[in-house]
Amino acid sequence: MDLGQIELDIEYFTSGTADDSQRFHQAAAWIAKQYNVPHLRLSVSIVDDATIRAVNRDQLQHDWATDVISFQIECTDKLVDGEVIASAETAARLSKQAGWHASDELLLYVVHGMLHVVGLDDIQQGDRLQMRNAERDCLTALQVANAQQLQQHWQNFLQ
Repeated sequence: MDLGQIELDIEYFTSGTADDSQRFHQAAAWIAKQYNVPHLRLSVSIVDDATIRAVNRDQLQHDWATDVISFQIECTDKLVDGEVIASAETAARLSKQAGWHASDELLLYVVHGMLHVVGLDDIQQGDRLQMRNAERDCLTALQVANAQQLQQHWQNFLQ
């Protein structure tokens, strides 16, 4: 299958966060292929907790920091366009609980946001399982250590 066109605009608004653009591109390509997206255009912003809290408050009326926020801007048969905003600060803090590197936790957030942009949801139990499986499969395809244990991590985190 032709991977189609992938356009990523990645910006880091934090200091000390390693550039993981290559894995973000690989994740976008995997997601586009899995979900038959011929043209995937995404803006990815890596921010701190204060910034994501402001976005969460201003856009979603939730006055707290969160791990990732995503917005689907356009979705047609030919183009999926969206925005993913992920907190490197939250990733650094929660990666210890997950038992992996902060860069892997941040990658999980970016993957989660990308999956939302292409149409997956996680509100209902069945949708949540589909989302978790897609996250695990994408991270496994990117050869992230411990990706197979992702569902157990989420079950422990949500209890």
